[in-house]
Amino acid sequence: MAGVLRLGQFYRCVSTSAPLLRGFKQGRGTGDKGKTSLFSNERRWKDDDAFTALGTTDELSSLLGVCRENMNAIGLFDVSEDLARIQCCLQDLGAHVATPPDASKRKLEKTKFDESLTAYVHGLVDVYGDRIPPIRQFILPGGGPEAAMFQYTRSVCRRAERSLIPLLRDEVIDENALKFLNRLSDVLFVLGRYACMRTNSSELVYQRPALFDPNIRWASKKLDEKEQESRE
Repeated sequence: MAGVLRLGQFYRCVSTSAPLLRGFKQGRGTGDKGKTSLFSNERRWKDDDAFTALGTTDELSSLLGVCRENMNAIGLFDVSEDLARIQCCLQDLGAHVATPPDASKRKLEKTKFDESLTAYVHGLVDVYGDRIPPIRQFILPGGGPEAAMFQYTRSVCRRAERSLIPLLRDEVIDENALKFLNRLSDVLFVLGRYACMRTNSSELVYQRPALFDPNIRWASKKLDEKEQESRE
């Protein structure tokens, strides 16, 4: 039939047509043997401390993307904007981690971690912390789907922070990179409670296991925006 490509012809068309290859980065397959490159072009095994940190940071950014879409869905566009900015900061953090001290001076200068990024996330703790009631008891991760995702993301942020410790100990990264993730985990905890409040959800509070009683409803506390406003 005219105009119909056979399978072999179609394969040759796809495999040799440059425009169809532009949707993915050049150099794919170079890590098939278990090694990949830092920004300095040094090849290392993929389980190197630097790549462990980069992978965990990438995982963190991906989860922040889920949180950002959740915030867009419920109309919290200011939170979504801050999350996008945080993702950009994580890109810079990754570039810093991927540039070892023996890289060229130009690359080291380009990927120097800016301490203002740490100050930025530090400020967000106060911005959102001032919008929620004070916490007086230990709470369990949860508080609605949006809040639960923030708390899950916070735990991955803590893991990303831990992944930087070997690099900091070897003095190959700036300590502000570690501080950034430490402050970010605080931001995500606060945002989890903020999302809980804005979605009219409830927090479950910690109870001593020895006092569990199947006949008593689990203790919870609803975060009330009006209650918070009355304190201000």
